[in-house]
Amino acid sequence: MSDSTVILNARLPQRAGLYQIAIQAGKITRLERSDQHFVPPSVEENAQLLDVEGDWITLGALDLQIIGALGLAFPDLRLDNLEQLQKICELLWQQGVSAFCPTLVTTSIENFQGSLRAIQAFQQSQSGLGTAQVVGVHLEGPFLNKAKRGAHPAEYLQPLNLDTVKAVIGEFTSAIRIMTLAPEEATEEVISWLTAQGITVSLGHSLATAEQATQAFDQGATMVTHAFNAMPRLHHREPGLLGMALTDS
Repeated sequence: MSDSTVILNARLPQRAGLYQIAIQAGKITRLERSDQHFVPPSVEENAQLLDVEGDWITLGALDLQIIGALGLAFPDLRLDNLEQLQKICELLWQQGVSAFCPTLVTTSIENFQGSLRAIQAFQQSQSGLGTAQVVGVHLEGPFLNKAKRGAHPAEYLQPLNLDTVKAVIGEFTSAIRIMTLAPEEATEEVISWLTAQGITVSLGHSLATAEQATQAFDQGATMVTHAFNAMPRLHHREPGLLGMALTDS
């Protein structure tokens, strides 16, 4: 069976017209218009042809916040049920998701680290083509404002200082890609320390003022988690986290 495929009559984002896409050994080797002057498309010899009849072809999605699937909540993931994570990866791939961040919502430190251990092990052995890739964990908690915790259980919320952050993360720093936190709860060194570890700091579940949000962005925060949800609404006298996120480049 040929390892060459040519996709015909595809629409591409931000491009007009129809295209043909040549793929060799899993990589795109050629991309050209297929509807100009009614020239028949050129194809590689012995290539498999796939006519998508004007459907869209895009890059796979990257989902930053999935808390579970197929009956599995990611805080319950352990080394002995990693086959469920593999099934989730296969399902997401079928839905057009090429990579994702399993998200751990607020739970006990023991549960956090059990899940982090499992996901770290999975990352080290995950396969390549045909399955969504785990790019790292999104820790959504436990460093949230109690007044904006939403469904996160209050008994597991933690004070946001460097000692507690290190206690939660433990030895699994390399497995974490994103951490959502309430910046008004943080001691000064926390955000800069997290970003130095390669962790993207996202602000959320927060009552941060505009000044507090700006300070967090200056310290290295670069995201906001589910904007407008679990934070004050936008107000002309106090723009808060939302106002700063919308105006900060």
